[in-house]
Amino acid sequence: MSALRLTAIVLTSALLPACPGDSSGRDAATDRGVLLNDGPPGADAAKGDGSPTAPDAAVPTPDTSVSPGVNPPLGGSSKGSGGTAPASGVTLTTPGGVSYRVIVPGSYTAAVPSPTMIVYSGTEGGAVMTQNLLSVAAPYGLGDVIFAVLDGTTYFGDGQAGAGVLDHVRSLYNVDNDRTYLLSESAGTSAGLKLGLDLRQSYFAAYWANDVNASATPKKTAAQLGFAPWGNVGPGGQTALATAIVSGMKAAGYRLPADAPYSGPGATTHGSTQQFLAAMSFFKGKSRK
Repeated sequence: MSALRLTAIVLTSALLPACPGDSSGRDAATDRGVLLNDGPPGADAAKGDGSPTAPDAAVPTPDTSVSPGVNPPLGGSSKGSGGTAPASGVTLTTPGGVSYRVIVPGSYTAAVPSPTMIVYSGTEGGAVMTQNLLSVAAPYGLGDVIFAVLDGTTYFGDGQAGAGVLDHVRSLYNVDNDRTYLLSESAGTSAGLKLGLDLRQSYFAAYWANDVNASATPKKTAAQLGFAPWGNVGPGGQTALATAIVSGMKAAGYRLPADAPYSGPGATTHGSTQQFLAAMSFFKGKSRK
């Protein structure tokens, strides 16, 4: 934790309503709320209050000439343009009406494909998750990543909402086809599993499911996808669910760390900051290639 030099990291103490579909109620009481006083300039904008909404944009047609056997093709990018940059938590709305927050680093240029991560928050909410990402992205080697954050409670179980956000971000920014990632947490578990292991499985180079309260198996194998995705799970105390997801990933030919499911600091505690930071460390350098 010393590498982050955060002024304070606190767990929420108030008892929140239980996440839909989670009979244990664990994430209601312990989902992480992080006070980030050392966040980067502009972090307050992550709340999305009064932030401009980007105009709807048409989804660009992928260049299938690069790698026609994989969707989207290996070695290509979305070639999107027109999105606001930089952005520190600006609230956007997809053509389908899905609201999300976007973080675009100051280093972004439309001329260079950018790594991108879709994130479903837990019950801490999209605003707090955005603040967390603004604080830890650069220290954990993700300073060049575009983040698109959905509120996991608002879009509970809605994988299609994430698909719409992915399309919208790809239309507004030049997203690297080979470095697109997915993180789902707690209340965002079921939606993330639907998006990452079914609806848009071939889009994600790496997927970490954190503080899980459900399980699922990949729809397609690595051979069917045309590449081997990376995967791991942070149990947050739910070892059986985490093991079931990892077993499915392994059977499908995913590339898994030796420590899968994750069993390091925080693995047995729902809402652990240490487990969240382990997830951040996982994504650096991951690619579909």
